[in-house]
Amino acid sequence: MEKQDIVLFEEKKDCCACGACMNICPKEAITMHEDEYGFIYPIIDQEKCVKCGMCKRVCAFQNIEEKNEPIATYVATSKNTKQKINSASGGIFAMMATYVLEKKGVVFGCALENQKGYFVSKHIAIQQKEELPKLQGSKYVQSAIGKTYKEVLAYLNEGKLVLYSGTPCQIAGLKGFLGKSYKNLLTVDLVCHGIPSERMFNDYMQQEMKNRNAIDIIDYSFRDKNKGWGENTKIVFLNTNNDEREVYIPARLSSYNTFFLDALITRENCYSCKYAGGNRPGDITLGDYWGIEDVHPELSEKDGFIVEDGISCVIVNSKNGEQFCEDLKQYCFMKKSDYTKAAKKNKQLNKPSEKPEKRDELMNIYRENGYQAIENLFKGKYKKQRIIHYCFNKMPRRFRNFVKKIIKK
Repeated sequence: MEKQDIVLFEEKKDCCACGACMNICPKEAITMHEDEYGFIYPIIDQEKCVKCGMCKRVCAFQNIEEKNEPIATYVATSKNTKQKINSASGGIFAMMATYVLEKKGVVFGCALENQKGYFVSKHIAIQQKEELPKLQGSKYVQSAIGKTYKEVLAYLNEGKLVLYSGTPCQIAGLKGFLGKSYKNLLTVDLVCHGIPSERMFNDYMQQEMKNRNAIDIIDYSFRDKNKGWGENTKIVFLNTNNDEREVYIPARLSSYNTFFLDALITRENCYSCKYAGGNRPGDITLGDYWGIEDVHPELSEKDGFIVEDGISCVIVNSKNGEQFCEDLKQYCFMKKSDYTKAAKKNKQLNKPSEKPEKRDELMNIYRENGYQAIENLFKGKYKKQRIIHYCFNKMPRRFRNFVKKIIKK
């Protein structure tokens, strides 16, 4: 009796594109392809497929329930000021990566590469500290895993210490692919708001070039801290005179960042993410400790916690993560907290982003008319928001902080 063709998922909400199925396939019959919105999904070449079913078995998103629970939660920030400033929050990932690299280990994470004006988000491995800046900072776009799960397995079998960071579904995908625990593997999942597509991000980049009469974008940072910890974007571009310019854009003055923060351009499965809660797949969970001033008012600069430089929350989910944190305490300022406090302003530690009523409408406008159409929608529908945030960000920092305190009250 002939075996039936394998179906990887019935609906888009059942696939997170972690890449475990692609990495495990012995015939390399699975490749990732974009849908009409730019989101990637695995496709099976049925002529190559031998119906072994390994791809279905390693799908953690569909088959494996996470049973990890938080062991401990910390407020933390790196003692290395340079690394901290170059990071999105408290520099803890950079500190962890440095520790692993100094032990001749390998670090995997997301890099945003500018390939002739097109930004490619993908996971890469580094083995030198000089390469670390490639992995630092937030990237609000889905990263292509490629064959990195296979690379991890090879390094683990060589006995190397491996640090792998990614979204929770990517960490779950790696664990599903490996099929067993390794003492020399440390996994770090991130507090994830949801994932937009790489195509949409690049369409937004083209829109920014038009808006600024740029002929080329040299660099882009989703979160730059030159003006403090927060959500300022920085773009470095060449103008029509071939002069290099840089501009800072507060999140709510950018269409892409606004739609991202409002969960309007998020991948379908993110709205039902099984990892947005206390059952995390990583040995350690990292994120910004938003609202630190409210839940830990006792912490001060004397303790090493400078809010303007960024503060991390560190959630330990396994014995392996617990031991690693003990080894790292000498390199950072770390104070005990608790999960409830960390989750107060980090909603994805409680539940997934809710799907907005207008999400499908906005995505269909993008599909049919391109990014210019949703940029126009942003300029029209979000006019009041843009005026308020423009005025707010023109204030001196001390006044902005004062206004924030008034709003909180």
